[in-house]
This record gives sequence, structure tokens and C-alpha cells, in this order.
Amino acid sequence: MMSDGPIIKPECIPQEAWDQSGPAARACFLMLVERLEKLERLLGMNSGNSSRPPSTDGPGVTPPKTKAKSSKKRGGQAGHVKRVRPLIPTDQCDSVKYYKPSACADCGTKLSGTDSSPARHQVTELPTVKPIVTEHQIHSLECPHCGKICRGQMPLHVPAGSFGPTVVSTITMLSSLGRLSQRMMAQLLRDLFDLEISDGQISRLQTIGRKALQSGYEEITADVRQSAAVNMDETGWRENGLKAWLWTVVGRASTLFSIRRTRSRSVVTELLGAEFGGIIGSDRYSAYSHLDDHRHQFCWAHLLRDFQAMIERKGPSAQIGTELKSSGQELIHHWNRLQDGVLRRATFDNHFRRLRSIILDTLESGASCSDSKTAEVCRRLGNECYSLFVFVHHAGVSPTNNVAERALRKSVIFRKLSFGTEASSGSQNMSVILSVVETCRRLNRHCLTFIKDAVQAFFSQTSAPALIPVQ
Repeated sequence: MMSDGPIIKPECIPQEAWDQSGPAARACFLMLVERLEKLERLLGMNSGNSSRPPSTDGPGVTPPKTKAKSSKKRGGQAGHVKRVRPLIPTDQCDSVKYYKPSACADCGTKLSGTDSSPARHQVTELPTVKPIVTEHQIHSLECPHCGKICRGQMPLHVPAGSFGPTVVSTITMLSSLGRLSQRMMAQLLRDLFDLEISDGQISRLQTIGRKALQSGYEEITADVRQSAAVNMDETGWRENGLKAWLWTVVGRASTLFSIRRTRSRSVVTELLGAEFGGIIGSDRYSAYSHLDDHRHQFCWAHLLRDFQAMIERKGPSAQIGTELKSSGQELIHHWNRLQDGVLRRATFDNHFRRLRSIILDTLESGASCSDSKTAEVCRRLGNECYSLFVFVHHAGVSPTNNVAERALRKSVIFRKLSFGTEASSGSQNMSVILSVVETCRRLNRHCLTFIKDAVQAFFSQTSAPALIPVQ
């Protein structure tokens, strides 16, 4: 966009060329310089100065140093406690082999007896697993009195399909923890368990697993909606080759995943419910811009990258970015010390008041910076400055959105390996399975055991097991 004021010569244009050009040529110069600067900014973007994930960095990008390099050698340090695999009691071993010398190695005298404290060495091995196939024969018998043909009935717990609860549970868990495509899962089941199964059957069993876990998914949804503070994030997904989004909400005790075809703010309301009144931590994406400042915590990890981008623009922008980044880093440093119990609350509050004043003053001066992008960022943050410091005033609120980003990391790897899901039913399956598996991990529950209990309850048409303990 051309300004209505006088046209100022860019530094990269030679004075002689500028003097010999007319207004139209100068306008063209300005347009080309603006496009060149934009391209240079895009080429210079990486995970250290933007919201791009580290996986998008090229091999030439040096990872940012988060701490000084240690002078210690790699591996165990002097004086550390040696860790060895503990031996289990002898009576718990499946078999015990005895090795006794038959004769003296020096004189050849025959030896007998038993060592009261022999040297013990244990070797753990996995058994060869073969599928257990149970045939259920349903007989039909004729009544000798009236001639009616009566057919036997299978118990409710017997699956109507060809696979039992353990097969369904294993496939369900591998769908999340294994991050495997259906074809890769079929190959794994053949190699490890000698179980022949098609890709289509795996898809059907995933659906059974999702139905069995639906009650747990509803518990997770209720938990995040009742949480005083949550963290939210979203990442790209593919559904039937089309663009979609995988959303996550990390609540008090659980983690909710949902695949949607949109990235709009309506999804925030749909996932949390219209009555949600807690605090949301986010990366400042526009879908969360409708939130009140006192209920919205901006991610300081993203803010520090934005400030680094200001520094890399150089000129007056660099001074603004340096002041903001150093103050932000110091604030987070003191906050971490407070959480670790090495800093008193009153001391932290003193640091906070000092740093808040510096940050707000710098944002105010940065709003009039000659660099338009730096000025815009400072202006927006200054207008929403309360969202920078919500974590200071509310217990349980994190200054970063790292917990939500970590929750998405495994799913991003899965998406790159399997290219997403092929249909909305597959997206529903993945949403439920990812949510339950991640919540089991957070609750320290044995994932396979819970899934198997839920699948068995589904087959038996009984009440599903509770996932989240009542507080």
C-alpha cells in the first residue's frame, strides 16, 4: 500500500537510480522492496522466532540454546548410584536351572552337595504367542413332545464377531500409542502374534473399541468443562484427503481430543460448552480472541519467539524486542523458582511488579516503532495486557501452553505416518481413542487393562468401568 505522504527512498536503492526515476518507477521500487522484505522474513522464520514447530526447521537452522553447555562427560557421573535390573524371588521364576561342578578342577575328586548361596543369574524371555481360537457350537434340537426346533443361545459376553476383547483392546491401544497405520498394524499382528487380519477388519475393531470407550470419552468431556483452567491448541489434520484440524483441551485430570473440519472459534464453545467460565491458555490464535482478558492466558513461549523476531528485524525493533524478551525470560525464571519452592511469594511479587512495569512501558513505546510489524504486535499486546499475567494471579494456570503442545506431539507424528483418517467415522474413532489413552497415562492407569475391561463390558452389555475417579 502506498502512503499519501512523500515517498521515502529505501536504503537498498542507489541514490542515482532513485534520482533518475519518476513517480511511477519509484512506486514500483517500493512495491518490489516490500515484497523482497516479506520473502526474506518468511525465509528467516523458524521455530525460534515464530509459531512454527521445530520439525519444520531445515538442517541449517541451529537449535536455540536453552542452557549453557555442561562440562561434564556424557553418561553416569562419579558417585552416582548404579542401577541394575533387580532379581525376582526364585520361587516366582517359571523354571530354575542348576549348574554344579562334578569334580574338583585341581585333584579330580568327585563333588556333591548344594551351595547355600549360589550365584544367581536370570534371563527374561518373551513366550511365543499363538492365537487362542475358541469354537462356539450352537445346537438346534427338536422337541420330542411338540416337534418345535429349539436353538441354543450363546452367553452375552461372547462377541458376535470373529475377535475377542484382547484383540480389540490391543488394536485400540496400538491405534494411539503405536501411531501405526492400519496396514502396519496388520503386519505387526502377523509378525508378533501370528494373527491374520485384514485392514478392513482393523477398522471395524477400532469402531468397536471407540464405542466401548465412549463412556470414558464423555467423562473426559465433563472433566475438562469442569476444570478451573485448561490449555487448548490445534494442529492440521487430513480427513479423506481434505484439510481438517485436531483440537486438544488439557484439563484438570484429563485430555480431550477432537477432529473437526474447521478451526473457528465455534469449536472452542462446542468442546468446552457454552457455560464454561474457567481460564484458557492458548497461543493467541484468533479463535480465542473473543475471550475476556482475565480468562485468557497468552503463551509466553510464543511471546518470546515473537520478541526474538523483533530482534532479528534489527534497527529500532531490535531494542524493543531485546527489552521484552529479557524481561519475559526473567519473569518466567522467577516463576519457575517460585514453583520449585526456592523463592518466597513476596519476593516473586516484588520481581513481578518491577518486570510488569518494564514490559508495559516497552509495549507502549514499541507501539510507535517505525517497523510496522513490531508496532502492531506491541499495540495488540498492550491492548490485551492483562492476558500476559493471568498466571500470576490464579493458581493452577501455566504461563505457557506447552502442556497442550506436548499432548499434540504424538498425534502429529501419527498424522505424518498415516496421512490422517479416511472418513469421519475414522476421525471419531481417533478422537475417542487418543483421549482415553492419554488420560490413562495422566492418571497412571494401566491403559490396556482399562480398555479391555471397557470392551468386555461392551460385549456383555454391562456398565462401562469409570475412567476418572470421583474427587
